[in-house]
Amino acid sequence: MMAAAHPVAAAGPKMGAEKLIVRSEKVRSVDILSMLFLRRPITSYPFVDAGDQTAADFGSTPGDWFVALTQLIQKALDGAYYPALMIGAVVEFLLNFIALNNGILGIFLNIFRCKLVIPLNREAPNFRSMIALIDGRTELKPLPANGGPEDRRLQVVGVSGAGKAATVGEDYYVDVENGECGSASVPLIQQQYVNGRLIRLRTFSIFEVTIMAAKIAYENAAYIENVVKNVWKFNFVGYYNCWNKFVGDHTTQAFVMTDKPSDASVVVVSFRGTEPFNMRDWSTDVNLSWLGMGTMGHVHVGFLKALGLQEEDGKDANRAFPKSAPNAAAGKPLAYYKLREVIKEQLKKHPNAGLVVTGHSLGGALAAVFPALLALHGERDVLDRLLSVVTYGQPRVGDAPFTAFVRANVPVEPLRVVYRYDVVPRVPFDAPPVAEFVHGGTCVYFDGWYKGTAIAKGGDAPNPNYFDPRYLLSMYGNAWGDLLKGAFLWTKEGKDYREGAVSLLYRAAGLLVPGLASHSPRDYVNAVRLGSMTEA
Repeated sequence: MMAAAHPVAAAGPKMGAEKLIVRSEKVRSVDILSMLFLRRPITSYPFVDAGDQTAADFGSTPGDWFVALTQLIQKALDGAYYPALMIGAVVEFLLNFIALNNGILGIFLNIFRCKLVIPLNREAPNFRSMIALIDGRTELKPLPANGGPEDRRLQVVGVSGAGKAATVGEDYYVDVENGECGSASVPLIQQQYVNGRLIRLRTFSIFEVTIMAAKIAYENAAYIENVVKNVWKFNFVGYYNCWNKFVGDHTTQAFVMTDKPSDASVVVVSFRGTEPFNMRDWSTDVNLSWLGMGTMGHVHVGFLKALGLQEEDGKDANRAFPKSAPNAAAGKPLAYYKLREVIKEQLKKHPNAGLVVTGHSLGGALAAVFPALLALHGERDVLDRLLSVVTYGQPRVGDAPFTAFVRANVPVEPLRVVYRYDVVPRVPFDAPPVAEFVHGGTCVYFDGWYKGTAIAKGGDAPNPNYFDPRYLLSMYGNAWGDLLKGAFLWTKEGKDYREGAVSLLYRAAGLLVPGLASHSPRDYVNAVRLGSMTEA
């Protein structure tokens, strides 16, 4: 039951019992209608758990139509949870069955040869999730092999400057001092200027490595280890399946790698994103619930829980997310604390290495909150080694004070890549004053033909709340354009861009729900490899 309201606090930073948690499982149809027509105060509903200070601040503030729409979406997702899991399991089994037997004809041939492959083990290194079935590319696309000229203005990480030829074309390195960063003539894959440094992993751009790491993070541990070790020739540190005490399940997965087993130049952490058939993940993405985290501002509760939140009373950020790791039961590691421990070990082992954090979708949200928690706990030994935070298709994670906290306390500006009308960066809805979610960092926004624009200082992509009739025709036009582009892009760009039936069917889903197909990592990989940048 909601506690009694306190008098409204004096102006200044909000602290104390601040939270607004919407229990979607308790929402009834009549509640949704009430929010739309009766305009009752949002904190008066039994499914809303509001803190004392929040109740006082909101007073008689009703929930608007974005709040009601969110509950309607969540109810639909909750109802579809088990059917979607079963459908997903069947679809992934059948598609893996066909793929591992080299097609329909191969199935009959393998039956005749008594060599039929039945993919019963979902943890096998050759079992692919729906994401990998949509886009099975695993190879990293390298930068030009000859390297670049010495340039004292840029720090090259992981690549020795000795012996590099000084006669390489001028367009190889981006001349940031002369405004070349953002030039339309320089492909994004060559634009590696991040926070004053030119980041390279051997001969791969930071964008190439982060998007591919974010993409394979959807796969099982054996698949990821095989790709990292045998395809990329990097050093696989570990895969971590982490516990969420509020859900009572292992809901958070991440892996860690370095570019070399010794004297590495970079440590990469990649979080798994929203699984296509996991409606709980989608419900988390759209949830409007937030928790006051003191100086961190208001932060999305679902993402905090996924990282290891201990309590949701909103009274003390240090109790909700203590600096010292809580005692975790065997086999139930907490994501933030486990990954922090592993990162510290790797940075100590590799004194010249920097840290890169990445993720797609839900994984991007966790990648965005992770360094903020490090800053909250004063983990300067880790933050001072942070090279970049790059996310793809990331939902909103906090309010304006949160983005200001990150800007003031995290030493790098997060880069948030958004492709066209991808639905996920448009949620949770910005529905003030109930939920004041905003994006932070620099947005790199790509249109349907992979033309990129950098939108600085927390700027948002067009159509920020997804539902806007002004964009309806453009959204459907983009869905048709993406389907046609997916079918024929390979004729221009080569076989690496040929899409199979699964990918094209997924793109066709965008004709029903515009922006859904735009969320696929495939377009983010294409944008990194084919995109070019212009200034906002």
